[in-house]
Amino acid sequence: MTALNQRFIAELRAALARREEQLIAELKRRHSSATAETFANVAGEVPDAGDASVADVAVDSRSAEGEREAGELEEVRAALRRMDAGSYGLCQECGRPISPQRLRASPTARYDFVHQRRAEHGAGRTPTL
Repeated sequence: MTALNQRFIAELRAALARREEQLIAELKRRHSSATAETFANVAGEVPDAGDASVADVAVDSRSAEGEREAGELEEVRAALRRMDAGSYGLCQECGRPISPQRLRASPTARYDFVHQRRAEHGAGRTPTL
């Protein structure tokens, strides 16, 4: 693994496993809801322009939330795979340890602070911890 102690890693593994379960449950719920709530159901049988725009926003919003959750689920699973492989807590750019504070704040972190900041600036985004 890394310089992180096993108790800390076990704590983060449990948190990641809980989050994985939550995301799976939410995605299943969202899928069931999306099946039942099509655009036509949300807009009504004869939508006016206002009903149609509200329905479009509702459907698009659910779709975006589902995509975000699916992406987060993949990040959680990738972190769990890194734990299994013994590379969890190491920056994927330089191989140096990621600080425990950063991992506690973001258990799916793949980069140390410096490389995360570079990745976000390169993508034109505001850096996050």
